[in-house]
Amino acid sequence: MFPDGSVPTIVHEQELITCGTYFPWIHRVVLQSLLDNQIVLELGSGNMAIDDPCLIRMDVHLTPHVDVVADAHFLPFKSGVFDFIFSLAVFEHLRQPFAAAGEIRRTLRDGGYTYNECNFVFAYHGYPHHYFNASVQGLEQVFSEFHQLRTGVAPYQMPSFALQMLIVTYLRHTTLGQSVEDRPFFRLLEQIYHHDLVHYDRYFANEADAAYVAAGCFFFGLKQDTSVSTVIPPPVWRAWETVPGLKDRFPQPFNVGTADNLLRWAREEGGGHQPIAEYLAATEPFHKRGAGAPFDRTTIRSMPFVEPRYGTLRDYPANAPPSKKRARGLRARIGARMQSSLRHMANLLELSERL
Repeated sequence: MFPDGSVPTIVHEQELITCGTYFPWIHRVVLQSLLDNQIVLELGSGNMAIDDPCLIRMDVHLTPHVDVVADAHFLPFKSGVFDFIFSLAVFEHLRQPFAAAGEIRRTLRDGGYTYNECNFVFAYHGYPHHYFNASVQGLEQVFSEFHQLRTGVAPYQMPSFALQMLIVTYLRHTTLGQSVEDRPFFRLLEQIYHHDLVHYDRYFANEADAAYVAAGCFFFGLKQDTSVSTVIPPPVWRAWETVPGLKDRFPQPFNVGTADNLLRWAREEGGGHQPIAEYLAATEPFHKRGAGAPFDRTTIRSMPFVEPRYGTLRDYPANAPPSKKRARGLRARIGARMQSSLRHMANLLELSERL
């Protein structure tokens, strides 16, 4: 599926963890809100175990959790077929991010959504394929052909992750740990790294301030060839225009990245309106494995709707373990190999003390 016939070589700093769910953020809300005949593509899905029939998982490596192996620069799909395309921590690994954004736009339906993240203050990783880090303004340039709905910093992109990644990478690639003279500085950095840095994200009360030193940022928008282009079905749109109270409840009807949105209303409450009920009844679900495959969206549908508000991991208590466990989990995700380097440096220090 690659245009040059190559096989990509990617070395991760750690073994990829199999993910069983998506963090309750914008991309998950959109997934939960779309109807059963609307199609989603995840770029760089890696080890995402969720196997929703409407979700096509794509990556450059084949794993048991990947549906299509392909290159984001040359998507092997017809134009205008997807309702939502998203990627998580992928764009820093793309040689030509503008070309990939163009492919996303080409394969989206008019009115379709895209959500993409990119590292910002984050050390080099994913050798040898780490090409660009982007600020919020950088992502706005990459996706300038889309109508912007929201940009900013997700809870798992906050400055604590930038500090942690930079410190552990600094210690991994320097010989500082072998110096008796500079041993106090090494231990100071190691102490900071092992600290519960997530705790201090709360002092970035303003998202604009967090964006200065955030580990990453995101862009959420939609393809709109006209001002009224939308993947919201016509009967739902007519209801928004005519049903009393809906315009007040949904002042931004295109935005389905909020927990209470027009598509969710149509699916859960709109059945009382005959045109919507008839449309939903006549809808033929999409299944990536074919019309005869068992259709089950239990996993996506059972996830609680959580409003994606700016904040820290502490603001999402259902997903945040106690602080000590959280710190261990963050260290594990950043890299088992990096931890091994730290232990090796510590052993050298102990050896030098004995000698």
